[in-house]
Amino acid sequence: MITRPVRIAPLHLRALLRNRVVICRYNSTSNDKYSDIEKFNNQKTKYNYGYNFDHLEDKVTDFKKGDHPETIKDQANTNANQSKVLEENERSRRISPQEDEILDVNAIIEQDPRLLQHRPGSPEYRELLHKLHQEFLANQGKKHKRYEFNERIKGVFLGLAALLGIVVAHQTFMNYGSIKNRVMLKYTYGDMNDDAVEESLQKSAHQSNTKGSKHLAEKLEKELSDKNLATMQNSRQVPGVYYFGDNVKIPIRIPAFDGMYLKDVLVGKGQIVAVTDDGNVYEWKKNRRGSGAGAGSSTGAGAGVESGSGKLNHIKLPSKVEKVVGSNDFLYFLANNGEVLYTPRADAEGFLPMLKRNWLGLLKTHHCNKLNASNIKDLKAGAHHLLLLDKFGQVSVVNTSKKPDNRGQFGPSYSPFDNRTIAVNEVIDLPLLNNEVITSSIGNGSGATAVNDISNNKVLSPRTFTNIASGANYNIVADKQGNIWTWGDNSFGQCGDSNTTKYKPIPKKVLDKDDYKRICRNTVAKKTREDHFQLKKVLASNDTSYVVVSYDDQDIILSFGSGISGQLGGGRYMQVCSYPEIMKSLTGLQEFDENINSVKNIGIKDISAGSNHAFITLDNAGECKDVFAVGANDFGQHGNGKKVKNCKPTKLPRLLEPSDGTDKLSLAKAIKDVNTQRLQLFENHKDGRKSIVDQVIVAGDDASVIYYSKK
Repeated sequence: MITRPVRIAPLHLRALLRNRVVICRYNSTSNDKYSDIEKFNNQKTKYNYGYNFDHLEDKVTDFKKGDHPETIKDQANTNANQSKVLEENERSRRISPQEDEILDVNAIIEQDPRLLQHRPGSPEYRELLHKLHQEFLANQGKKHKRYEFNERIKGVFLGLAALLGIVVAHQTFMNYGSIKNRVMLKYTYGDMNDDAVEESLQKSAHQSNTKGSKHLAEKLEKELSDKNLATMQNSRQVPGVYYFGDNVKIPIRIPAFDGMYLKDVLVGKGQIVAVTDDGNVYEWKKNRRGSGAGAGSSTGAGAGVESGSGKLNHIKLPSKVEKVVGSNDFLYFLANNGEVLYTPRADAEGFLPMLKRNWLGLLKTHHCNKLNASNIKDLKAGAHHLLLLDKFGQVSVVNTSKKPDNRGQFGPSYSPFDNRTIAVNEVIDLPLLNNEVITSSIGNGSGATAVNDISNNKVLSPRTFTNIASGANYNIVADKQGNIWTWGDNSFGQCGDSNTTKYKPIPKKVLDKDDYKRICRNTVAKKTREDHFQLKKVLASNDTSYVVVSYDDQDIILSFGSGISGQLGGGRYMQVCSYPEIMKSLTGLQEFDENINSVKNIGIKDISAGSNHAFITLDNAGECKDVFAVGANDFGQHGNGKKVKNCKPTKLPRLLEPSDGTDKLSLAKAIKDVNTQRLQLFENHKDGRKSIVDQVIVAGDDASVIYYSKK
């Protein structure tokens, strides 16, 4: 307690100091004198101070009349300050109710019964008080640690509860439909008869196995009809054409092609355009049930091939043909003289036939026309364009539609952003792709064919391309250095560019030998050298690209683009794939070769890419080559008796032979067994005519064929 002193006489102060120490402050004036100690005591103000008080009270002596006014004023100010302190203490007590318990240490310690043994203020009392204080602090430390531990455990459980809540919320959101059906089951199906459901389940249990041969025979009733079985020929002796797809699930022989050797075949839904070994062109169209021969109008999924259905239509052309492709409403033929002829698939409005003089000098009308291109070595077709490769390794594009879907496949000259009209069946050159600027150390040498800048020795030199392929709306080409260039539609990554855009009119190099090394680093030898990679072939389906490369004696298939039907062959169904996938199931295959008496790698002989499926023919030892299918199969274009797509290369059943008989169950068993009776194509085989032939499989637009090619 601090006492507010007033001015008093020194003698009176000494008398007061005998009993206690009082802090005094002299604030009286010369006119304010006190004659005795009573007046002094009445004039002074007392203050209570300290902590650990429940409340503060200021017990002040009552003032009588005649008290000094300044003293009354100071007392009023003191009371106001004390009221503020009381309010703040009360507010802090409401906010933190544990504060008093934490601060009131002396009261807790002084209540210890051990202090009663000693007199307050004695050395023993203070020593014991110190020990009690240390003991109290130790106990408080233990309580604090226990409190921290409890808070941590509480936080862990709260975190687990939050995590569990997130998982439950996620599963509820992802399985909302299933949960809703289970909850609403009784409400929705409350009136359902359980006996009827049980009876239905018993009936389904007694049904035949859907994976058995009997069930397969029932599904192939249309293909295994008596008329189709009557057309079977010995595949080793009689050449011909086998057709499957377009809702025909196994290869069926077309009698109209019996005994014919072919160079090339274009196959589509219900249509075959074949080039014979002597350069003639024939067209075959499938009869539909309920329609006559020839037109091939579709009647739905029930359409099938019948014995003797469809007749060959000879397409007369002025030159012998080497190859045929189809784009939009036209058929394009590569003649043996390097020209490209074309004819409409049906009667085309505005088509102008070609006039040519015969050996008598008379003009003769041919139901075809030709492009203004020469020395053409190869051609590929897209949905609305044609890609040409000449004998000098130069590439050009042709528009085949009056209203093409321009995705950039015509090159920078006709960018899709310009909306320029593109002439139909006119050759479009690609100078930016066909030429490159190189640095020459000799100046005007090095075989330069154009501009020469002497100051910095830059020479414009032509590029040479060796392989070309066209998808629906894009192109892929390979030069002689093994680099791959693409342009056009890249919506699914089919151009090999990570920037999946719909329009890509400028050709871009997307792969080279360094990329082959990086992609195949885990597939080939550990110490891979990029100069050992060789590009063999590039192919394209509608929205998928295939690249065949070889490293020493091992062939590798790379694929990129759309894989929603499994046509990438990497074991996954992918919507977009701009990074090349490896068909690992066909990589690293080995077999024992009796001719060299050692084990060797099995290479890739050929690949045929259709609209959304592909066939891979292996280069086995001997004359029989294994065939694998990958991709879409919704029209039976794999020829395995099913309509199930495959994301991995799958074996196919062999061709049916007359020796198999006509028992449908036995035939179904033969089709089902793809391990011991798988499809193998002949190479360098001598047929019944003593001719050396190869069997070739071709993938087309939701259909496929197998034909014989004469060596």
